[in-house]
Amino acid sequence: MISKQEKKKLVQELKAESKAYPVVAVASIASLPSRNFGAVKKKIRGQADIVFARHTLLKMALEEARPETKELLSFLGNGGVLVFTKLPAFKLYKLFKQNKSKAAAKPGQIAPYDIIVPAGETSLAPGPVLTELKQAKIDARIQGTKVVIVKDTVVAKKGDAISDQAAKILSKLGVTPMENGIDVKAVWENGLLYKQDVLDVDEFALVESLKQAHASAVNLAVFAGIMNGTTAQIIIAKAARQANALQKLVDSKQAPAEKPAEATTAAEAPVAEQAPSA
Repeated sequence: MISKQEKKKLVQELKAESKAYPVVAVASIASLPSRNFGAVKKKIRGQADIVFARHTLLKMALEEARPETKELLSFLGNGGVLVFTKLPAFKLYKLFKQNKSKAAAKPGQIAPYDIIVPAGETSLAPGPVLTELKQAKIDARIQGTKVVIVKDTVVAKKGDAISDQAAKILSKLGVTPMENGIDVKAVWENGLLYKQDVLDVDEFALVESLKQAHASAVNLAVFAGIMNGTTAQIIIAKAARQANALQKLVDSKQAPAEKPAEATTAAEAPVAEQAPSA
């Protein structure tokens, strides 16, 4: 049972945080080993502040301290924390993502993506491991002194629980598909709620996409003759090239035709005088 004193204290803390940090996020520390929590807090010090308490107490306190952020409440569960910051939503997400570390898979964990064991040689020695690979539904055979995986194999699909056999063989192969760290679930900023699937942006792909979109827009504007700071120089240069080409065509049409060489010779040759008749 949550005491009134506990709730009052946390509400006061959240109100104080809200004055200093206008952006609020819900995150999960379920995958973060307790020994690493202090290190992560130290890395983000001055950029974000983490408030940790029972999730039921956090919900009640947030609802009272920041009622406008009520959309965040559905993201608070076991292992949930509140994060207060001045950073924009996308920068906050990137900050926590950069502070994650790779980890081995444990039985029962949910696969964050399709976990694939690639084809090729392994560092495993021939022996009982072949049976373990078979149990994980991985096609493997011995070639010389090496255990070779015949083809790429999906041992766990995104959203599926990782089996005991898959977790065991992934560990032996040195595959670390999981991540340890603080996992941002949603961010509230200036009245807008940003969910994880929106925040998790591939920056390189986004930049390339923007470049392509910009090039397409410029080409379309030039074709349509729309003048602006970007297209003016291109349109003028294009018009100049077309004008020069047209002038060359006109000049070639107006040039006098050359006379045939034979006609010129006949016209210019002196006429022979006839001899007087007898």
